[in-house]
Amino acid sequence: MALLSIMISHKQEQKIYQEKIKKDTSLKLPPLEDYPDYKEALKFKNHLSYKLGQALIQANKTWYKGGYVKMWFEVRKLKKEFKKK
Repeated sequence: MALLSIMISHKQEQKIYQEKIKKDTSLKLPPLEDYPDYKEALKFKNHLSYKLGQALIQANKTWYKGGYVKMWFEVRKLKKEFKKK
């Protein structure tokens, strides 16, 4: 239920942001590459918790096609991968 409320509020915020940009283009956010901690954020993409979160999000998006079953196999694969490191 919490994920659903987060998704709905995010869509509302995106809609408001797009409307503000249409009115005043100077409010547009810079590209991600321009932020000072961009390189540090790229390092976090290789962490186990990040990859598990990605697997969970993907499973939730494809739950009707057996997404959670696929996630179980993905988690096992990630676990083996990170044990090797």
